[in-house]
Amino acid sequence: MTHYYAGLALLLVPALLATLVTGAFHSGTQLHLTLGLFTAIGCVAQNTLLILFALVTGRVLKQAIAARALPLSFLDKLNEFFARRLDYPTALLAATCAVAAAVLGYGTFIGIPAWIHMLLGLASVVVNLGAIAFGLRTLRLHQVLLDRAAALLDNLDEKSPPEEIGEPQDEWAHSLRMRWIIFGSCTWLPYLYWGALVWRGNFSKISPLFLGGTAFISALALCLAWASQAEAPEESES
Repeated sequence: MTHYYAGLALLLVPALLATLVTGAFHSGTQLHLTLGLFTAIGCVAQNTLLILFALVTGRVLKQAIAARALPLSFLDKLNEFFARRLDYPTALLAATCAVAAAVLGYGTFIGIPAWIHMLLGLASVVVNLGAIAFGLRTLRLHQVLLDRAAALLDNLDEKSPPEEIGEPQDEWAHSLRMRWIIFGSCTWLPYLYWGALVWRGNFSKISPLFLGGTAFISALALCLAWASQAEAPEESES
């Protein structure tokens, strides 16, 4: 997970700096607004990845503690992410600042002073850079903890192999095909928001790059939905 997080950070840091530069020299232009939107999405993805990893890791360790009698100290150390360290609140604050700065980028259209967006944008860059540093440290600590737990589980398995359990059932309310369709449909919501609310029905003012990116992601999701439907009969036959 550390490699994925670091790879996303390598894309996000230049995007943050580019958004800051375009805001300083090209404030209010379509280039700055489009770049700011995608940067805000990247900030949310970066910080959400860290929080979800901590949540999933905690659930896995809880199940391991219940099934294989691991020491509770593993879970106590993991809970420090939410209880004591600054990583969790910093990640939440970074994502919130990025979204707020992106929304207030259009504040001039509704009478909000531009300096509010500038201050919030600068704060978003600083907080997100700090969140990336905190996140990398947290992921390294979690990886060490997971490696220790995995080594202990291996030792326990050598002494007493775990009982075989059945394959877990899919607990999703919707099928994989329907989830991809929902995802592909939701990708158009930002485009509709910009065209219908921000530009008041004048969709021609939206960047063609944004339209093309939205169409590509939506088409990709629909292709994956079709592929998952094609795989379903094969799995049922087997």
